[in-house]
Amino acid sequence: MEKIELVMVMAPMMGHLVPAIELAKIMLQKANCLSISFLMMNSTFDPEATAKIESLTASCKFDRLHFRHLPMPDISQWNIPHQGIYLHQLTEFHKSNVRETVSKIKGFAGIIVDMINTPMMDIADELSVPSYIFFTCSAACLGVMLHFQALEDQQTIKTLHLLQRETKLVIPSFTNEVPIGVLPIFTTSERVWSGRFLKHTRNYRRAKGIIINTFADFESQAIDTLSMKHSYGTTGVPTIYPVGLILNRSQIQAESTKGHLEVIYWLDDQPAKSVLFICFGSTGSFKLDQVKEIALGLEKSGYRFIWVLKRPSAIKIGFAGEVENHGALLPEGFLNRTASIGKVVSWVPQLAILSHPAVGGFVSHCGWNSTLESIWCGVPIATWPLVADEQLNAFQLVKELGIAVEISLDYNEANEHQPLVKAGQIEKGIREVMDGENEVRKRVKELSEKSRQAIKEGGSSHVTFENLIHTICSSLPKSGV
Repeated sequence: MEKIELVMVMAPMMGHLVPAIELAKIMLQKANCLSISFLMMNSTFDPEATAKIESLTASCKFDRLHFRHLPMPDISQWNIPHQGIYLHQLTEFHKSNVRETVSKIKGFAGIIVDMINTPMMDIADELSVPSYIFFTCSAACLGVMLHFQALEDQQTIKTLHLLQRETKLVIPSFTNEVPIGVLPIFTTSERVWSGRFLKHTRNYRRAKGIIINTFADFESQAIDTLSMKHSYGTTGVPTIYPVGLILNRSQIQAESTKGHLEVIYWLDDQPAKSVLFICFGSTGSFKLDQVKEIALGLEKSGYRFIWVLKRPSAIKIGFAGEVENHGALLPEGFLNRTASIGKVVSWVPQLAILSHPAVGGFVSHCGWNSTLESIWCGVPIATWPLVADEQLNAFQLVKELGIAVEISLDYNEANEHQPLVKAGQIEKGIREVMDGENEVRKRVKELSEKSRQAIKEGGSSHVTFENLIHTICSSLPKSGV
């Protein structure tokens, strides 16, 4: 078979890049005729984030996977009020660079773009090759976006007006009515939705297919409705490819944990399912008063713990910063009083921690990757969402599926008037998630086994992945570009 090359263009965020790179690796393992060029949208805006991304790509040695770094933009004249605008401007800046780069790739035959990089689909259209979306949120979230877009474009119902008069909505990708307070801000903010995400959602319908890191037994309601002809309006939805769980399982290997052996050795000495893991992702952080409430609730619970504690980023977007002196952020004497039962750290390889038999619960921001890792490892979550789609994920885990307990469902760091989550509420959530063999833990364990069956030969995700590869290889032009 003639050699062909796909191009992938993802947003420069670890939560998007890591699963996309793993997706590329699996595709290459399944298709010997395929090569993939990963176009990196570089920026000087956040040096810490850039360093982590460079480390990620440098450590990835995989045959037929090529990282091509696009030119650095001069952002000195950019107006960057927040992360979303920055990423939008970065995509528009790099569009011409991507066009120039792919024009030089022999056998270029298709493009996979990030869910927030959809303007790049224009390049595929210009060159008459297919484009695919890699959707880095849940299938249920995709359903919300398509539902709102269909209401606006086909029924002329403005989303903003709907949200003003309703408290809950019927959305096809959920079995329960969805409270307004858990909907992603990119669907509820008129500025964000109409300015960017409504356009992205319209573009999703132009794609050859939408690839999602999920699996059939996990999001059956969303996947089933997305596969029905008219669940989301009259124009139809591209083929959905639920190919998960896609995880960077190399994190579990000794090479990835060698810089954190003290924590791993400490876990080795703890009883099974006795340790609570607390982590809010690469960007999650809190103001000092909220940190102290977490510390008080954690100490009152009496459970063993590993707590990833970060300071807020000094810039408008980027990674939350690592802390040199955790004691300065915590109540006086906390570290001394908890020294025998806990560790406060700036970073650990999350999947390695979650997969350790000593870990029995996870206080999480419910980012999609963290959610999938907890399911894979069979560790129940106590939900504490912060931004973006995380509130929707928390609602899905607690109310739809019953595989998590609630600390909060609708905490929103963008809310200037967000009240503190008090120590008593935090302690209650910790006790519930760590409570022996409760029903939540049993359900997560069952779902963990189903996630592993899904990627085995004959499993739902394995079959879907084979169909995706067949579609890519059979529909691409033999002569390339």
